Amino acid sequence: MNSHKRATVNVLATGVVVVLLMSLGLFWARWLCSAMRFNLLPPCAREVAIYPGHQFGFDGGVDPNLVAAPRVRARMSTHEQLLAGLGLGASHYLEMQLPGTQIGPQRDAYVYRWESGAGGQRIYFDPALGLIVRTGIERVPEGREVHAARHVVYYAGPEGVSPVPEEKLGRFIAPVADSLVVVPQTVYDPALRRFFAIDWRENKLVVKKGPELPQDVLRHPVQIGVIQKGSTYIDIPAPDKVVDGTRSPKSVFWSYNTRADRVLVLDASGRLDWLDPQTLEIRGPAGYLPMPATLFGSGRSRARPEDVAGYEACAISSYYGKGMAVATLSREGLALELDYFDTIGVQVVGGGTAVPGYGEPAPGKTGTARIPSAKAAYFYLPGAQVLTLAQFTLENLHPPVFLLASYLAGPHLDATAGYRSLFLLPDSFVAMSARDARAGLVGRVARAVFLALPAFLLLLVLAWRVTRDGMRLGLPKNTRAAWAIGTVLFGLPAYITYRLTRPKVTLVTCANCGAGRRPDREKCQRCGSPWVVPELVPPAWRVLGEQEPAEESSSAPVRQADSSAH
Repeated sequence: MNSHKRATVNVLATGVVVVLLMSLGLFWARWLCSAMRFNLLPPCAREVAIYPGHQFGFDGGVDPNLVAAPRVRARMSTHEQLLAGLGLGASHYLEMQLPGTQIGPQRDAYVYRWESGAGGQRIYFDPALGLIVRTGIERVPEGREVHAARHVVYYAGPEGVSPVPEEKLGRFIAPVADSLVVVPQTVYDPALRRFFAIDWRENKLVVKKGPELPQDVLRHPVQIGVIQKGSTYIDIPAPDKVVDGTRSPKSVFWSYNTRADRVLVLDASGRLDWLDPQTLEIRGPAGYLPMPATLFGSGRSRARPEDVAGYEACAISSYYGKGMAVATLSREGLALELDYFDTIGVQVVGGGTAVPGYGEPAPGKTGTARIPSAKAAYFYLPGAQVLTLAQFTLENLHPPVFLLASYLAGPHLDATAGYRSLFLLPDSFVAMSARDARAGLVGRVARAVFLALPAFLLLLVLAWRVTRDGMRLGLPKNTRAAWAIGTVLFGLPAYITYRLTRPKVTLVTCANCGAGRRPDREKCQRCGSPWVVPELVPPAWRVLGEQEPAEESSSAPVRQADSSAH
């Protein structure tokens, strides 16, 4: 390998290390800003409550003993719980790649593994067999009130259940299963376009098929039964009653509907539907995932599962009717939206987290003004502006090519990617601007350019310094151009790489052009002249014999001069 190739490899290796270390440092700095901003939110801005009173006949106060009308409340988890639920960390990522360790939703697909405890029942999908496998312990009667435990394994396919993986069971391609209720367990396979109900009880062991969905119906279920992502909680507290002068919670007025006669199904579009567990047919719409209020907004009222960091949907039953409550958490974890829908999917009431303000209320409204929690966390809460400026500075220190990629990929990345991404910035101000459909294409691009303007100015300054220093060191024109382009693309990491790998030489004066030239090159980098070396011509004379010592030839005159002086 010649010196030129070695220098190129050295530059590339140094650049990769610099980009990695700098991105890692900026990642943790952004994480610290995110945690501090989340902690700015007061407790009142971390939960939202709605009162669907007219849905349950409380417009006129039906029961005078009720202390408060029934309500539905959603609250955020702590920042640590949010990050734990999102799986932050390399160890968690490596653990998720190991076979047999993925308990819960798998990455990028809502295929479930379910386990009831150590040594208990476990249900998972085996992609090699194309079958859903159940392992567990069964009790077999052996005598009067005597049972023996044995370990069993059952395999379920579209055509039935068997103790052995037979071909007649068929194959599931990419099943989506109910991870909570397994008696029976509802399964949907997008390749087969139908729902299935698997009864795992030892005295049943049957698979029930639903009708095939029409080809013209666009449905792509991603979750069944338990509709949840991340650490977002919905509470349904029972209203207190005053009985004999004392306040006491009487019988639960309304409660969760975990199964009953309907099952929730979440579609990839964000729509929620009711599924009949008996006929395995879609009854009708149940609602949708509402879009939380963000800093710039999105222009859409409905969210897809990948648009929010967390969500939860609960079917609710009461003495007066049924409905569904849905809560969604924004990408940055700073806003929570809670909506209530009736049995036919019509929104009854909704609300989002907010911070009480000290300004004038909106026209036509009374009471104190309320600021959406996302905007308050960026601009209005004490210390919010300092954190916003710090985040803005950190984002502009990233390589410009990463900012551009974040703008282009921001609307398409999962909301949780911003908590784990090392190079892309899905939650940056530039990516937020890209997701704002209300501003239009021109408006989004103009705002993104304005937000990335400090990064552009920085890279121009750095490219100018690299070019000027390269000319001073005598770098070839093509090399200077390559460094300038690299600095424009990668910004500060490219400049640091240049300072670490640039040649360390002292220029000498060229005898031809008079400018400084590199002593490690055969030709001057400016005029192209080679080194001027004097011609070595041997002398025409030679010394023959021994030369008389200089001391002996000069000692007599010196002694004579000394004697005459006396």
